[in-house]
Amino acid sequence: MQNLLDIHLNPDFLGAREHCLEKLRSSHIERLDSLVQRYPALISGTFFLRSTSRNGITFSYPDEQTGDKQVIAWSRISGDHEILCAMNLDQEKYACVYVTVDDVMHPVDSSMKCLFASDLSPAELNIEVRNGKAIRLTIPPHALVIYS
Repeated sequence: MQNLLDIHLNPDFLGAREHCLEKLRSSHIERLDSLVQRYPALISGTFFLRSTSRNGITFSYPDEQTGDKQVIAWSRISGDHEILCAMNLDQEKYACVYVTVDDVMHPVDSSMKCLFASDLSPAELNIEVRNGKAIRLTIPPHALVIYS
């Protein structure tokens, strides 16, 4: 299988493979394979790195020097469909962050549903008006989540 992160995070951006992806269990890899088959946009959609915020006001992109290094978030968009992926690189702490999503695609009071989580995560998240539009993710330590 063409790995999601070989496409999105090549080279290994902020150590994402080392901190999160290489620790996924084989059952997670099988579920991701199945997800790619059902949602080809995960591979072929247009890639957008997403800004994050701990307070819902000040948003920044992950950066080796200055930005938040705990969470990496990106979207793949195909047509009028967005799939949001996010990883918590911290080995011990939960990450609670707002992640920007496409402003036009997501009406106020809509939601995104969880397609995949490598650990316990909410099944559905509400769209909020922050930095355009955003959702508030709670991501377990070194976990990957995917919402649509």
